[in-house]
Amino acid sequence: MKPYHLLSLLSLVATSWENLNIEDATLFRRNSTGLTDAVTWDPQSVSIFGQRVFVLSAEIHPWRLPGNPNLWSDLFQKVKANGFNAVSAYISWALHYPSPDTNNGQGDFQAGTYRDIQMFFDAVQAAGLWLIARPGPYITEDGETTGGGFPGWVENIGGSLRTDNTNYTAAWMPYLNTIAQLVSRNQVTEGGPIILVQAENEFRRMGLLFVGALLPPSLQRLTNVVAITHNDQHSGENGNFSPDLPGPGQVNIYCGDSYPQGSNSWAQVQSVYYPFHEAVAFSNPLCLAEFGGGFLLNWGSEPLGGTGYEKYSTDLTDANYENVFYKDAYAQTAKIFNIYMLYGGTNWGQTAAPVAYTSYDYGGGINENRIAGPKMNEMRLQGLFLRVSRDLFGAVSLGNGTNYTTSALMHTYEMRNLDTGAGFYFLRQNDSPSTALVSTQLTVDTTHGTLTVPQFGGGITFNGRESKILVTDYVFGANQIVILYSTAEIMTWSTVDEIDYIILYAPPTQSGETVFVFDSEPTVDVNNASNVNSTFSNGTLTLQYLLDGSQFVTIKHGNLTLVAIIVDKTAANQWHAPVLPGNGEFRNYFSIGSNETILVSGPYVVRNASITGDTLSLNGDLNGTTAIEFVVPNSISRLSWNGADVQVQKTVRGTLTATVVVEPLQLILPALNSWKVTGSLPEIDPRFDDSNFTLADQTQTNYTNLPPLAGSQVLYAQQYGFYGGNIIFRGHFNATGDETAVNLTVQYGFAGGYSAWLNGAFLGSSQGNATVSLSTNVWPFPDGALKVGADNVLVVLQDHMGLSETSTNGGKEPRGIRGYSLIGGNTSFTSWRMQGNQGGAAGAPDTFRGYLNEGGLYAERIGAHLPGYPDDTWTTGSPLTGVSQAGINFYRTSFELNIPDGFDVPVRLSFTPSAITSNFRVQIYLNGWQIGKYINNIGPQTVFVLPAGILFRNSTNTLALSMWSLDAEGASITGLEVISDGIFATALKFEDYQGPDYNEQRDLRPAGITQIPM
Repeated sequence: MKPYHLLSLLSLVATSWENLNIEDATLFRRNSTGLTDAVTWDPQSVSIFGQRVFVLSAEIHPWRLPGNPNLWSDLFQKVKANGFNAVSAYISWALHYPSPDTNNGQGDFQAGTYRDIQMFFDAVQAAGLWLIARPGPYITEDGETTGGGFPGWVENIGGSLRTDNTNYTAAWMPYLNTIAQLVSRNQVTEGGPIILVQAENEFRRMGLLFVGALLPPSLQRLTNVVAITHNDQHSGENGNFSPDLPGPGQVNIYCGDSYPQGSNSWAQVQSVYYPFHEAVAFSNPLCLAEFGGGFLLNWGSEPLGGTGYEKYSTDLTDANYENVFYKDAYAQTAKIFNIYMLYGGTNWGQTAAPVAYTSYDYGGGINENRIAGPKMNEMRLQGLFLRVSRDLFGAVSLGNGTNYTTSALMHTYEMRNLDTGAGFYFLRQNDSPSTALVSTQLTVDTTHGTLTVPQFGGGITFNGRESKILVTDYVFGANQIVILYSTAEIMTWSTVDEIDYIILYAPPTQSGETVFVFDSEPTVDVNNASNVNSTFSNGTLTLQYLLDGSQFVTIKHGNLTLVAIIVDKTAANQWHAPVLPGNGEFRNYFSIGSNETILVSGPYVVRNASITGDTLSLNGDLNGTTAIEFVVPNSISRLSWNGADVQVQKTVRGTLTATVVVEPLQLILPALNSWKVTGSLPEIDPRFDDSNFTLADQTQTNYTNLPPLAGSQVLYAQQYGFYGGNIIFRGHFNATGDETAVNLTVQYGFAGGYSAWLNGAFLGSSQGNATVSLSTNVWPFPDGALKVGADNVLVVLQDHMGLSETSTNGGKEPRGIRGYSLIGGNTSFTSWRMQGNQGGAAGAPDTFRGYLNEGGLYAERIGAHLPGYPDDTWTTGSPLTGVSQAGINFYRTSFELNIPDGFDVPVRLSFTPSAITSNFRVQIYLNGWQIGKYINNIGPQTVFVLPAGILFRNSTNTLALSMWSLDAEGASITGLEVISDGIFATALKFEDYQGPDYNEQRDLRPAGITQIPM
């Protein structure tokens, strides 16, 4: 994602914030598609089955978790547990249609693979999450996946892409027809999770780009009844496709996006979303279809180390960023808010776009190895508040500025529900980059008049980059208790056995003041809390407290009981509020299927909870022996944690506690000491038989924007059915003896490269960087290399870095040799042959892993990366010894882990970088899957996830490496080891994701050639 943002929009919006007429926003009737009332909307929010919903969504892509797709549930359960209620997901046309006629035009959605989109939808629903489907056909703009989701063959059509070009329409229609039917069957109206469908992605209304690529109205009527949205990245262009502006192809709900990290500045916290939204899409709730959850890093963007994302840590990617930027968006009335990426995952195989390397971690809340980090704690605090604060869903903006507080250093937004009177004040430092410590008072409007709070001493503290959502006239619980105001934030509330519980929090050592409304004085028990004082006066009960650990205050008024759980933010990060399932189709969905929650403190993750008789059953993960405290009905006297009974005790404050003991796992990670090696570039031998290679005999191309520069044959890989991985070219010519050199221009994509040989003699290598995607070089022929009066063979090995997205050359950028000519004499090449992955896209032998898993290296074509390949005749040799000259070696080893059930052990492969002057490239294969690409001299990635599922826990793993030296001197890896990111006791049930091995594919692979390693 290119970090466009909305700062420039202020100059385009004629209506200022102060001049907006808030009352106008309440006059719109509830909108619908006219086909269903299950999903409706108005300017304040979306409603599902008549209930307003704040859509807090996490972006997760099906293919970026290449292990067992059963692990989708792991991600979704973590997302649900940490406050989200929705997932947003791209669907990649490229992965389902390797050829135009795949499965007679129905595409490849093979069950049990990452292409099983129905399984993905089912996992979303099982977790109790809504889904925003984003099927494209185009799904990315500036950095995500090869071709922006377009299959490689689409680039071969005549005319432009993403226009009303009839060739383009004919290309995408079969895919969109198929995917629309799948989406239709999974809409909320059919009992599925889909509540919104995005048409296309970040579409521009300029030049030749046209709305014809949006979901056609006829297709909408046939298959889609929920709202169609559009993500207008280029929002400065007058609100493209907004229903509130004239023009063709309006969608139902218009959305924008924002990536504040693009300016690398905290100063980007500004009031830009609300005024722009009111100007261009006033009948919709404010929708931010993508908001930066982290930041995209490119090839070469960091010094070598980690995945790049771990080393590139800024205060624009951490939990403080979420605290300020996300709350700022909510304050501007955002009610559909999708975080991109929440889990980025892995660009395995050839799925990356040219700017992106293997890790797509994105600095998200859940890292590439499925670990929920500190950012998820912040999201749980926000999400659980949004889940229970329904008055906010219908609230409108009343104003903002520095006049709300006694300190001019503070900025405040005011939102209010005009029906209930509930108020929401969003506070942050006015100078958003400031790290100052500020104490202030806030002026609020309440049913008891205008008040300056806190009223009874002290102030509201902001320690640098911190934000708070403070409430007035906030009604909660079964007893409809009213908070007149609170200077501490609300995490969540729950009603258990008719007792209302509310969790209040602020950072440690700060103070809080919370005032409840009662018509007579209640009794207050502070349960020996030394930092809490209470007073009652004029119908209000005031609690004043210092935030320090966890404190319970019990308040009784007649038959009403309220327990205020007052915690500092460190303790708040330990609390969870799992939903107890209800009944019906949507039993796991909060507010739609169930309103019942319990409160649990301690675990790393609480995946789900249920009550049967006197037993509370919890499933989740722990990162060691853990003390658990929980608020449950009085009938509960037993705890089952992940199916095992745990002894419980009752505390003086009415909760139950238990300690779940996790016995240490004495895991010994394997040493990678025993390797086999063979050479993997027999094609440079002039005697190599290339008759089975594809004859490159085309002389015309539809790449009219980037035509061939020289040579009679077109050597563009896409035109011959090769869309990823290394490409090998063999050009033949009869030499007269006058030839002295060859001139080559090779287009490989950013950070790519190539090497060239004449009759086995190395000519040289050239490579790009993060911004250079092709090289032009003249390679002199070494003495004695030319065969006068005989056939000469020029071999070019090209690294393919993925297909360009439409932000580069309109998406039609070739891979391969753009120009070639012999220097000296008038000699021309007599023929060219090329080879990519075995079978090309349409005939790849490995239909389980898919055509983008392999490239054109010899070892890949014969299946040497697969488990079971017979390497008995290979030589003993290590990648730490490496390649002795320019060329490729292929290495294999095996190892075991022996991880017992009940533990999740995320594992990675770590490279010790060699000298940066050493130019070499390594591809990593685990049990047949290409799961990483390491480029020593470009980086930044040195640590690669070995994905669970693909990584066998209790059987033999096959690890293979291709090592390509671009230097005549050869190259070697300095160090290589298996490392762990931690050990978690888990409820997850793992199984090895067994893809086809060599024996299942041997008949589809060429016979191997015995070689001497280089």
